[in-house]
Amino acid sequence: MPGLGWVLKKSLYKDELEPKWPTPEKLWDWDMWMRMPEQRKGRECIIPDVSRSYHFGIIGLNMNGYFHEVYFKKHKFNTVPNVQLKNVGSLKKDAYEVEIQNLLKEAEVLDHTKNPCEDSFLPDSEGKIYVMFIKMESETDTSTWTELAKCLHVWDLDVRGYHRGLWRLFRKRNHVLVVAVPISPYSVRKPANVTPIHLEPPPKEEGAPVEQM
Repeated sequence: MPGLGWVLKKSLYKDELEPKWPTPEKLWDWDMWMRMPEQRKGRECIIPDVSRSYHFGIIGLNMNGYFHEVYFKKHKFNTVPNVQLKNVGSLKKDAYEVEIQNLLKEAEVLDHTKNPCEDSFLPDSEGKIYVMFIKMESETDTSTWTELAKCLHVWDLDVRGYHRGLWRLFRKRNHVLVVAVPISPYSVRKPANVTPIHLEPPPKEEGAPVEQM
């Protein structure tokens, strides 16, 4: 789950964020405030494939034991110190766009007639690049991604970690790109004969209890 631990320049905090940091009476969760468009200004964080931070708090304003058990207890994180970062320049905006376009050119389109939640949806290959297209009519149209995220066992409570409507994942040792159609500019890569995958949450059973978070 990207979003709760950042490294940033001291100048960014001191010159831009600190002067308008929410005062206590505003009751803002600081992480939610940081993700607002007014603070983001179209900027993105670089997210490592394996997190370097670990969530350990079980009791808090937005946390309880059940929530921690489901979303955080089994969360893998990097414990190797002194990691040598390589090819960091490729993550700068212009270079990154070139990389994304190259990946999309090479990517094989997955069979969209299959259920993406089935293990067989992704071939038993290794080292391949695949792409799938999901329906997302607007920033608030999150139902398909949420259901897909549940299947993939990644963060599913809201939409995070995407770049211009595209997620990059690694599954079965393969590179998998997920493109939101039509909100992503990368939607132009969708073949005309491919219908974006649309998933809806399963209907709640009548009289079933509602989970309280």
